[in-house]
Amino acid sequence: MPRGVVISLPLEVWDIPEERKRLVGEALEVWNERTLAEGVWAYLVRHRRKPDPVVPHMVERFVLWLALKGRKWPALEAGDILAYLLEIKEKGFPGGPPGPLAPATVERARGALGYLWPFLEWAGHPMPSHVEYPPRHFPLLAGRVPVPEEDWARLWQKAEEFNPAYWRPLLKVVLVLLGEVGLHLKEALNLWREDVKEEVLLVRGRRLREVPLSPLAQATLREWLPIRDFLASHQPIPYPELILNPVPRKTRGRPLPHPVVVTLLHELAELAGYREEGGKMRRSLTKRLRWRAIRGYLKAGYPKDKVAYWTGMKSLLLPGDWAEGE
Repeated sequence: MPRGVVISLPLEVWDIPEERKRLVGEALEVWNERTLAEGVWAYLVRHRRKPDPVVPHMVERFVLWLALKGRKWPALEAGDILAYLLEIKEKGFPGGPPGPLAPATVERARGALGYLWPFLEWAGHPMPSHVEYPPRHFPLLAGRVPVPEEDWARLWQKAEEFNPAYWRPLLKVVLVLLGEVGLHLKEALNLWREDVKEEVLLVRGRRLREVPLSPLAQATLREWLPIRDFLASHQPIPYPELILNPVPRKTRGRPLPHPVVVTLLHELAELAGYREEGGKMRRSLTKRLRWRAIRGYLKAGYPKDKVAYWTGMKSLLLPGDWAEGE
């Protein structure tokens, strides 16, 4: 072959931007998972040195899930990918054998779906900006499931019936600080009395911030403050903490240790019948209470960045239906 001769290879449809955009647009309109999987593979072989052959299959499964959920492009939910991963973690891939998947398989599915963003950009149909991509080790986000409202109502009712009775006002304060305000339990226990500012709360934890108080939180704290001041008077030098020990012993009026409050919450959960499917009480109750507060802020229409600031969170990755209600 003479030097300098250039051989022109025939173009595929994926190499023509207009055709590529048309083909992907039609596939998105009807959730044609096979065409979209082929398109992802075409993108990978053109942009990756060693493309992963599993990616198209993972994309097919996700597109099938979107179709089964009745989604319409581009009206996806912000947390669709996270919701999908949490579902396959428990139930398996749509159209595949039922049953939970190994964490490594779910993580591989998460990694594969990360290619949707550059592929759709390449195809002329960018992913909607509000759709969130979960970080690595997302199964840890399983704790980001808010306490259902019916369980919250039972916890609140049992807090008012808890025995001995001197724990009742304290338990209600802890419930609202976690489930209404969205604090860590340690943050709640580190609060001082002077941190309560009528309609806002000054939080001195890892992130100093002012957090608004809901009407329920305001009313509960108003009822607690006189009790708290009475308890504080039992010590020669009153402690400044907001939450003090109500037990009628020498320790009355002293700050409560973290393990004691954890035990009280577990006893309250047992009393309220708050259990997992397997019969065990949820160990992540405090986290689920915090996510109830986050859900409440979002339902009230506050922007995510403000809610993240109030609750001390770095990220608010939520399955899309949480913002809409359960």
